[in-house]
Parts: sequence; C-alpha cells; structure tokens
Amino acid sequence: MIQKLTVLGGSSVYIPEFILSLISHNILPKEVVLFGKPGKKLEVVSAFCQRLVAQSGYPSVITPSSDLESAAQDADYVLNHIRVGGMKARIRDEKLPPTMGMIGDESLGAGGLANALRTLPVILDYAKRVEAVNPNCTFINLTNPMGIVLETLIRETDLNVIGVCDLPGTYTREIAHLLHTPEDELFFNFIGLNHMGWIQDVRADKSSRMLDVLDRILEVDSDWFDNELIELFRMIPTRTVSLYFHADRILKEQQKQSLFRGEVLHEAEKQILAMYADVSLHEIPPLTKERNTSWYEETIIPLINALESKKPKSLILGIRNDGAIRDLPDDCSVEIPVTVSKNGFERRNIGSCPYFLKGLFQIVKESDRCIVEAAKHRSYERALQAFTINPLVPSLETARKFLDRVVKDEKIELH
Repeated sequence: MIQKLTVLGGSSVYIPEFILSLISHNILPKEVVLFGKPGKKLEVVSAFCQRLVAQSGYPSVITPSSDLESAAQDADYVLNHIRVGGMKARIRDEKLPPTMGMIGDESLGAGGLANALRTLPVILDYAKRVEAVNPNCTFINLTNPMGIVLETLIRETDLNVIGVCDLPGTYTREIAHLLHTPEDELFFNFIGLNHMGWIQDVRADKSSRMLDVLDRILEVDSDWFDNELIELFRMIPTRTVSLYFHADRILKEQQKQSLFRGEVLHEAEKQILAMYADVSLHEIPPLTKERNTSWYEETIIPLINALESKKPKSLILGIRNDGAIRDLPDDCSVEIPVTVSKNGFERRNIGSCPYFLKGLFQIVKESDRCIVEAAKHRSYERALQAFTINPLVPSLETARKFLDRVVKDEKIELH
C-alpha cells in the first residue's frame, strides 16, 4: 500500500475527482497531503475530500498543508498540480495573443511561453525544495506548459520526473474502439512533444494495423480526428497539432470568440467551492463533473497502478529523451511510449523524426530551451529569442510587443 501521496496545488476544486478515482480503483494511500496556500479554499477542499474518504470506509487521512517540506517529506509520489496565477492567468494566456494576431493557448505558442515565464521560477523552487527533503520520490507533473515545465525539471534537478497528458490515451482508446480490440492488445508507435503527438503505427500480434485504422478513421465522423492531415501524411495527429497546421482558421475563430475556456472554468470554480463548503455534501456535484477531468482517471491512475505493479505496462508519457528520438537533444523532454513497472522505466527507441516533423520539433525544442534559460537567468534577451523563433509567433516585432506587455502585466523581472 502507498504510504503517502502529496499533491502540490491541492486546493484545486477538481482534486476531489482525483480522490474519488483513487477510491474507485482501491489504491488510496494511507495519507494524501494537499499542499496549497493557507486559507479558506484549501480548508474547504480538504474537508470535502475527507468526507468523500470517510463515506467510502477507507481509513485514509486527508491532510491540508502549507509547509512544502513537511508535505513532501516521505511521500512516495508528489503530484505537481500547481497553476501559478490561478485561472485568471490562464485567461490572459488565452485572450491576449489573438489581439496581436497569434493563437492563444496556455501550453503552446505565445501564451505557453508567457505561462512558462510566470510558472518556471515557482515550480523550480518547489522542485528543488522537494528534492532536498525527498530525493527518491516519483515526481509526476501535470502543470502546463507541460513540455517546458518537464524540460526544466529534467535539466535542473535529479528528481525522478514524469509528465502526463490525457491526449495520447484518448487517441489510443478511440483507435482500440475502432478496431474492436482491447487497448492492451495493441502497441502504438507514438512520437511527440507535449500537445504535438502523432501516432505513426498501430500494431497487433506484431502486425501493422495502420492501414485498417486509417481507412476506418476516414469512414467515421469524429471531432477527434483531423482527416485532412491524416490523408496528407498518413499518420494520426492529436487534436492540438491543428494549432500549427490550421493556424489561420483557428486564429479567426478565436478572434470571434466571446468567451474563452478559462473564463468558463473561472466562473465554475467559484460556484463549486461554495458547494463544497456545505458540510452536508458527500458526493461530487454535477458542475464539477462538467469539466470532465479525465486526466485523473485515465492517466494518473494507470501510471500509479503501473508503478506499483511487477507486470510491465506500456504508457505514453513525457520523459527525458535520452536518445529515444534521434534528432532531438538527450536532455530535452519528449512524449513517447514507455514501459513502466515497479522496477522503473524503459524508453522505446523511436528513431528519427518523420521528415515533415523534424524541423518543427527542433525549433519548438529550441524555443523551449530559450524560455527555460530566460526564466532561470531572468534574461529579457533569451525570452525574446524564445518568442521570436516560436512557430506560432509571426515576427520579431510581434514577439517584442507581446513580451513587453506580458512583462508589464505580470510584473515579471527580466534584465
């Protein structure tokens, strides 16, 4: 049994969904520590989680904490769930770029880089403090921009770091459904950076089923699959890849958008917290479920189960490259199939990037590297370089204008 699991950002109103997932899969640790800023939100969320646990009959304890070292010490797993700046910061990442002719997103492009400048100093400080008191923990990152956060932790700490995203698992399940085959009986040759993933092949019994999968995808009407890109490249991209290949269309849609996703979630959070404060509430309210937080049930739970099992399981995870993708640096973060068990991780050797992705992947990784350096050294020049070379930023002039606005609005100190 897991003795202790710590959640950084434990005052999120969606943490009760994670607790419920642990309960339903019978893997609730003896203690779950919810680390967050002191105040009403942490108290309310923790108390509601404890009511969920008590109702289940588990003897587990939910502990609220604002002492990072105490929260992280002796934890088997540390789950990084922090959103620096809260939902209001996400709204800025989504809404500001379209006003300057760029796609708005909290993970990719200008919004993702702005998020990184705000987030990396905090996460790196936390990670180093966790490492000082608990160097052997498994550090699971959920915080966006996932790829950049993961790259920072890989380069700047010796923690055992893993990044998880719900998109790869969504696609493997969809394809398994199309093939009428259990997901565990299929192997997916997946190559990606976070939110930039492609399925290159699908195999069953050592035979490729890719042609069959492509034919079936083109026969169905599904929002998950980009038929234009699939027909052009004969590979299967995840949904967010469209930001790079349909940028004009997506930008026009965003510029006409009246309400962004972050704004919807921000309003919902206030209502949800008020519901949790009702001590008679002992189940997840429908408003919480509307966000469909599948990353707990479909990514974190399978990962923890695999890490606690002697039986190896293949999962698509964010991890240090170490030669898995030949065209990228060893110390960068990539998203690839990884064999996971109690004994650790084994990366799949993916080989070279497909010809049409090599340049894109390399320039995105350079942009990531520059923003990591900018955050680490508080360098304006490095930050400007990161924005300027990013494929979703159109020019140096736009990069400088946006960066200056972000530095002013976020009160970020760069020199």
